[in-house]
Amino acid sequence: EHAGMARPHRHAVDTNGGSGGKNDNICVCIRKRPLNDKERKKKEHDAVTVLHPTATVHSAKLRVDGIHKYLDHNSFRFDHSFDEDSSTEQVYQYTAQPLVSYVCGGRGVRATVFAYGQTGSGKTHTMSGIQKMVADDIFSFLSDNVLEDDSCCSCDNTTISIAIFEIYGGRIQDLLNKRNRLKVLEDGRGEVVISGLEEF
Repeated sequence: EHAGMARPHRHAVDTNGGSGGKNDNICVCIRKRPLNDKERKKKEHDAVTVLHPTATVHSAKLRVDGIHKYLDHNSFRFDHSFDEDSSTEQVYQYTAQPLVSYVCGGRGVRATVFAYGQTGSGKTHTMSGIQKMVADDIFSFLSDNVLEDDSCCSCDNTTISIAIFEIYGGRIQDLLNKRNRLKVLEDGRGEVVISGLEEF
């Protein structure tokens, strides 16, 4: 019944493109995961419609009479929205891939990709694939770069390091170093530092 009520809304949502994050410092995206086996066995319904650039949450409600049902629709707009059929490669193409040329451009810059969501929302699945693609593209970019001057990054003049940490339940853990507990501190310049985080 819920799916039938949501279907008309899924065809009416504005599907014009998002901002794309081309000239922005921050790009905010959402990826919907499909219902898992446990959810299907419990006959839970699909309560989210994703049509780029929006994600709409459908909440089942009862009218004042307590008998008749209706759906409340709340839509949110993002730079990119990926539905349950989107691949990790597509997510990578619009999120992390543009950062590869940015960090390898010879300006000594850094970039951050992070996933936010509740337990079971698909963060690890998405980020595991993206990490591999980032590594492949960085080394490919540096290998293909002919060292013409010192301002260009190549395998000859570049050191690559990585750090991965998790913030969960108010605790911060180093995912590449035995899940050691970390602390968030502020340095003398007022910048946030993750104390004890190791780069490899």
